[in-house]
Amino acid sequence: MVSTPLLRRSLGVKVMTLPSSPSIARSLLVSSDPTTIEQITDAMERLAVTTDVCVDVASALQVLNTRKFDAVMVDFDLGDNAPGVLGEMRQSRSNRTAPTMAIIRSKSELALAYCAGSNFVLERPLSAQSLDRTLSVGYGLIVRERRRYFRCKVKTRVMLRRVDMRQAQSHTVNISEGGMEITAAPAKLVLGMRVHAEFTLPGRMGKLTSACEIVWRDKRGHVGLRFRLLPLEQRCDLQEWLAQKLEESLPEAVAERFRQANDRFPQG
Repeated sequence: MVSTPLLRRSLGVKVMTLPSSPSIARSLLVSSDPTTIEQITDAMERLAVTTDVCVDVASALQVLNTRKFDAVMVDFDLGDNAPGVLGEMRQSRSNRTAPTMAIIRSKSELALAYCAGSNFVLERPLSAQSLDRTLSVGYGLIVRERRRYFRCKVKTRVMLRRVDMRQAQSHTVNISEGGMEITAAPAKLVLGMRVHAEFTLPGRMGKLTSACEIVWRDKRGHVGLRFRLLPLEQRCDLQEWLAQKLEESLPEAVAERFRQANDRFPQG
Protein backbone atom coordinates (compact mmCIF):
# COMPACT_ATOMS: atom_id res chain seq x y z
CA MET A 1 0.00 0.00 0.00
CA VAL A 2 1.07 3.59 -0.54
CA SER A 3 3.10 4.92 2.38
CA THR A 4 2.21 8.09 4.26
CA PRO A 5 5.34 10.00 3.09
CA LEU A 6 4.45 9.23 -0.52
CA LEU A 7 0.90 10.41 0.11
CA ARG A 8 2.22 13.68 1.54
CA ARG A 9 4.24 14.28 -1.62
CA SER A 10 1.20 13.39 -3.73
CA LEU A 11 -1.13 15.93 -2.19
CA GLY A 12 -0.16 18.52 -4.77
CA VAL A 13 -2.22 16.43 -7.22
CA LYS A 14 -5.93 17.17 -7.02
CA VAL A 15 -7.08 13.68 -8.00
CA MET A 16 -5.12 10.47 -7.63
CA THR A 17 -5.91 6.78 -7.96
CA LEU A 18 -4.05 4.76 -5.39
CA PRO A 19 -2.57 1.37 -6.33
CA SER A 20 -4.77 -1.57 -5.46
CA SER A 21 -5.03 -5.28 -6.07
CA PRO A 22 -7.90 -6.47 -8.34
CA SER A 23 -11.13 -4.92 -7.12
CA ILE A 24 -14.86 -5.42 -7.16
CA ALA A 25 -15.77 -1.73 -7.02
CA ARG A 26 -14.45 1.85 -7.09
CA SER A 27 -14.85 4.44 -4.36
CA LEU A 28 -14.10 8.15 -4.07
CA LEU A 29 -12.48 9.59 -0.94
CA VAL A 30 -12.52 13.38 -0.54
CA SER A 31 -9.82 14.26 2.01
CA SER A 32 -6.49 16.08 2.24
CA ASP A 33 -5.27 14.35 5.40
CA PRO A 34 -2.53 11.78 4.58
CA THR A 35 -3.25 9.63 7.63
CA THR A 36 -6.97 9.47 6.88
CA ILE A 37 -6.25 8.66 3.23
CA GLU A 38 -3.93 5.83 4.16
CA GLN A 39 -6.25 4.38 6.79
CA ILE A 40 -9.31 4.35 4.57
CA THR A 41 -7.61 3.16 1.39
CA ASP A 42 -6.03 0.31 3.36
CA ALA A 43 -9.44 -0.66 4.76
CA MET A 44 -11.10 -0.43 1.34
CA GLU A 45 -8.37 -2.49 -0.26
CA ARG A 46 -9.04 -5.26 2.25
CA LEU A 47 -12.60 -5.24 0.88
CA ALA A 48 -11.32 -5.35 -2.72
CA VAL A 49 -12.42 -1.77 -3.44
CA THR A 50 -10.17 0.63 -5.40
CA THR A 51 -10.05 4.20 -4.08
CA ASP A 52 -9.73 7.46 -6.01
CA VAL A 53 -8.74 10.46 -3.85
CA CYS A 54 -9.69 14.10 -4.30
CA VAL A 55 -7.88 16.48 -1.95
CA ASP A 56 -10.29 19.42 -2.33
CA VAL A 57 -14.01 20.01 -2.75
CA ALA A 58 -13.81 21.65 -6.19
CA SER A 59 -12.05 18.71 -7.83
CA ALA A 60 -14.42 16.27 -6.09
CA LEU A 61 -17.46 18.00 -7.58
CA GLN A 62 -15.89 17.89 -11.02
CA VAL A 63 -15.00 14.21 -10.76
CA LEU A 64 -18.46 13.26 -9.50
CA ASN A 65 -19.93 14.73 -12.69
CA THR A 66 -17.65 12.75 -14.98
CA ARG A 67 -17.05 9.35 -13.34
CA LYS A 68 -19.13 6.61 -11.76
CA PHE A 69 -18.34 5.50 -8.20
CA ASP A 70 -19.83 2.73 -6.08
CA ALA A 71 -19.23 4.63 -2.81
CA VAL A 72 -18.30 8.20 -1.82
CA MET A 73 -16.57 9.23 1.43
CA VAL A 74 -16.15 12.87 2.49
CA ASP A 75 -13.89 14.25 5.21
CA PHE A 76 -15.69 17.12 6.96
CA ASP A 77 -12.31 18.53 8.02
CA LEU A 78 -12.17 20.05 4.52
CA GLY A 79 -14.38 22.86 5.78
CA ASP A 80 -17.87 24.27 5.46
CA ASN A 81 -18.19 23.21 1.81
CA ALA A 82 -17.49 19.53 2.51
CA PRO A 83 -21.12 18.54 3.33
CA GLY A 84 -22.15 20.12 0.05
CA VAL A 85 -20.28 17.38 -1.82
CA LEU A 86 -22.85 14.86 -0.59
CA GLY A 87 -25.72 17.12 -1.57
CA GLU A 88 -24.30 17.71 -5.04
CA MET A 89 -23.68 14.02 -5.69
CA ARG A 90 -27.35 13.29 -4.99
CA GLN A 91 -28.06 15.49 -8.02
CA SER A 92 -25.53 13.61 -10.14
CA ARG A 93 -27.01 11.34 -12.78
CA SER A 94 -24.34 8.65 -12.27
CA ASN A 95 -23.72 8.80 -8.53
CA ARG A 96 -27.01 9.79 -6.89
CA THR A 97 -27.67 6.26 -5.58
CA ALA A 98 -24.13 5.50 -4.38
CA PRO A 99 -23.74 4.83 -0.63
CA THR A 100 -21.97 7.63 1.24
CA MET A 101 -19.92 8.05 4.40
CA ALA A 102 -19.00 11.22 6.30
CA ILE A 103 -15.81 11.44 8.36
CA ILE A 104 -16.55 13.70 11.31
CA ARG A 105 -14.69 15.01 14.34
CA SER A 106 -17.48 15.58 16.88
CA LYS A 107 -21.00 14.54 17.78
CA SER A 108 -22.18 18.01 16.79
CA GLU A 109 -21.40 17.16 13.15
CA LEU A 110 -23.51 14.00 13.27
CA ALA A 111 -26.83 15.67 12.41
CA LEU A 112 -25.11 17.72 9.70
CA ALA A 113 -23.74 14.53 8.13
CA TYR A 114 -27.13 12.84 7.96
CA CYS A 115 -28.87 16.00 6.76
CA ALA A 116 -26.29 16.15 3.95
CA GLY A 117 -27.36 12.66 2.89
CA SER A 118 -24.69 10.44 4.44
CA ASN A 119 -25.57 6.76 4.93
CA PHE A 120 -22.80 6.16 7.47
CA VAL A 121 -20.48 8.22 9.67
CA LEU A 122 -16.97 7.65 10.99
CA GLU A 123 -15.94 9.70 14.00
CA ARG A 124 -12.32 10.57 14.68
CA PRO A 125 -10.00 9.27 15.94
CA LEU A 126 -10.19 6.54 13.28
CA SER A 127 -9.08 3.04 14.14
CA ALA A 128 -8.77 -0.18 12.17
CA GLN A 129 -11.59 -1.63 14.28
CA SER A 130 -14.04 1.26 13.70
CA LEU A 131 -13.22 1.34 9.99
CA ASP A 132 -13.69 -2.39 9.51
CA ARG A 133 -16.91 -2.37 11.52
CA THR A 134 -18.48 0.51 9.58
CA LEU A 135 -17.24 -0.58 6.16
CA SER A 136 -18.34 -4.18 6.66
CA VAL A 137 -21.89 -2.90 7.28
CA GLY A 138 -21.74 -0.68 4.20
CA TYR A 139 -20.06 -3.26 1.98
CA GLY A 140 -23.32 -4.84 0.91
CA LEU A 141 -24.57 -1.47 -0.33
CA ILE A 142 -21.33 -1.00 -2.29
CA VAL A 143 -21.74 -4.42 -3.92
CA ARG A 144 -25.39 -3.67 -4.70
CA GLU A 145 -24.40 -0.38 -6.36
CA ARG A 146 -21.69 -2.10 -8.41
CA ARG A 147 -24.14 -4.77 -9.49
CA ARG A 148 -26.79 -2.19 -10.42
CA TYR A 149 -24.48 -0.38 -12.86
CA PHE A 150 -22.56 -3.40 -14.19
CA ARG A 151 -22.68 -3.53 -18.00
CA CYS A 152 -22.10 -7.00 -19.39
CA LYS A 153 -20.59 -7.03 -22.87
CA VAL A 154 -22.61 -9.60 -24.79
CA LYS A 155 -24.00 -10.07 -28.29
CA THR A 156 -27.51 -11.45 -28.49
CA ARG A 157 -30.35 -10.87 -30.94
CA VAL A 158 -33.02 -8.27 -30.17
CA MET A 159 -36.36 -7.97 -31.95
CA LEU A 160 -37.74 -4.41 -32.04
CA ARG A 161 -41.40 -3.53 -32.63
CA ARG A 162 -43.46 -0.36 -33.02
CA VAL A 163 -46.88 0.11 -34.54
CA ASP A 164 -45.49 2.56 -37.10
CA MET A 165 -42.59 0.46 -38.38
CA ARG A 166 -41.80 -3.05 -39.52
CA GLN A 167 -40.38 -5.49 -37.03
CA ALA A 168 -36.61 -5.01 -36.98
CA GLN A 169 -33.72 -7.13 -35.78
CA SER A 170 -30.70 -5.76 -33.90
CA HIS A 171 -27.99 -7.08 -31.59
CA THR A 172 -26.89 -6.06 -28.12
CA VAL A 173 -23.50 -4.53 -27.38
CA ASN A 174 -23.99 -4.69 -23.61
CA ILE A 175 -26.78 -5.24 -21.08
CA SER A 176 -27.29 -3.82 -17.57
CA GLU A 177 -30.11 -3.86 -15.02
CA GLY A 178 -31.39 -0.58 -16.39
CA GLY A 179 -31.16 -1.14 -20.12
CA MET A 180 -28.93 -2.10 -23.03
CA GLU A 181 -26.93 -0.78 -25.94
CA ILE A 182 -27.85 -2.14 -29.36
CA THR A 183 -26.29 -1.84 -32.81
CA ALA A 184 -27.73 -1.49 -36.32
CA ALA A 185 -30.85 0.18 -34.94
CA PRO A 186 -33.50 1.35 -37.45
CA ALA A 187 -33.12 5.02 -38.43
CA LYS A 188 -36.68 5.68 -37.26
CA LEU A 189 -35.66 5.12 -33.63
CA VAL A 190 -34.84 8.58 -32.29
CA LEU A 191 -34.27 10.11 -28.86
CA GLY A 192 -37.28 9.87 -26.56
CA MET A 193 -39.16 7.31 -28.67
CA ARG A 194 -40.70 4.19 -27.10
CA VAL A 195 -40.14 0.74 -28.57
CA HIS A 196 -40.93 -2.85 -27.61
CA ALA A 197 -37.84 -5.09 -27.31
CA GLU A 198 -37.68 -8.87 -27.07
CA PHE A 199 -34.43 -10.75 -26.39
CA THR A 200 -32.95 -13.87 -24.81
CA LEU A 201 -30.07 -13.96 -22.33
CA PRO A 202 -27.27 -16.34 -23.39
CA GLY A 203 -27.55 -19.56 -21.42
CA ARG A 204 -31.19 -18.90 -20.46
CA MET A 205 -34.28 -20.33 -22.15
CA GLY A 206 -37.03 -17.79 -21.59
CA LYS A 207 -37.48 -14.59 -23.59
CA LEU A 208 -37.43 -11.18 -21.93
CA THR A 209 -39.82 -8.55 -23.22
CA SER A 210 -39.70 -4.91 -22.21
CA ALA A 211 -41.16 -1.55 -23.14
CA CYS A 212 -38.07 0.64 -23.68
CA GLU A 213 -37.21 4.28 -24.21
CA ILE A 214 -34.50 5.56 -26.57
CA VAL A 215 -32.13 7.59 -24.36
CA TRP A 216 -29.27 8.18 -26.81
CA ARG A 217 -28.19 7.49 -30.38
CA ASP A 218 -24.79 7.93 -32.07
CA LYS A 219 -23.49 8.20 -35.63
CA ARG A 220 -22.64 4.49 -35.76
CA GLY A 221 -26.30 3.54 -35.45
CA HIS A 222 -25.84 2.41 -31.85
CA VAL A 223 -28.78 3.16 -29.57
CA GLY A 224 -29.19 3.17 -25.79
CA LEU A 225 -32.42 1.60 -24.54
CA ARG A 226 -33.73 2.15 -21.02
CA PHE A 227 -36.07 -0.51 -19.66
CA ARG A 228 -39.36 1.22 -18.81
CA LEU A 229 -41.50 -1.82 -18.08
CA LEU A 230 -39.97 -5.24 -17.43
CA PRO A 231 -42.08 -7.88 -15.62
CA LEU A 232 -40.83 -8.62 -12.09
CA GLU A 233 -40.01 -12.28 -12.77
CA GLN A 234 -37.99 -11.32 -15.85
CA ARG A 235 -36.23 -8.49 -13.96
CA CYS A 236 -35.18 -10.97 -11.25
CA ASP A 237 -33.90 -13.36 -13.93
CA LEU A 238 -31.89 -10.53 -15.51
CA GLN A 239 -30.42 -9.50 -12.13
CA GLU A 240 -29.43 -13.09 -11.37
CA TRP A 241 -27.80 -13.50 -14.80
CA LEU A 242 -25.88 -10.22 -14.44
CA ALA A 243 -24.68 -11.12 -10.94
CA GLN A 244 -23.36 -14.41 -12.34
CA LYS A 245 -21.56 -12.64 -15.20
CA LEU A 246 -20.08 -10.04 -12.84
CA GLU A 247 -18.80 -12.78 -10.56
CA GLU A 248 -17.26 -14.61 -13.53
CA SER A 249 -15.36 -11.44 -14.51
CA LEU A 250 -13.63 -11.15 -11.12
CA PRO A 251 -10.43 -12.77 -9.84
CA GLU A 252 -11.29 -15.67 -7.54
CA ALA A 253 -10.26 -13.93 -4.32
CA VAL A 254 -12.47 -10.96 -5.19
CA ALA A 255 -15.28 -13.19 -6.45
CA GLU A 256 -15.43 -14.93 -3.09
CA ARG A 257 -16.09 -11.59 -1.36
CA PHE A 258 -18.72 -10.81 -3.96
CA ARG A 259 -20.49 -14.15 -3.35
CA GLN A 260 -20.55 -13.54 0.39
CA ALA A 261 -21.96 -10.04 0.00
CA ASN A 262 -24.42 -11.21 -2.66
CA ASP A 263 -25.77 -13.85 -0.26
CA ARG A 264 -26.20 -11.23 2.50
CA PHE A 265 -27.59 -8.51 0.24
CA PRO A 266 -29.60 -10.09 -2.60
CA GLN A 267 -30.89 -8.09 -5.54
CA GLY A 268 -33.43 -5.49 -4.63
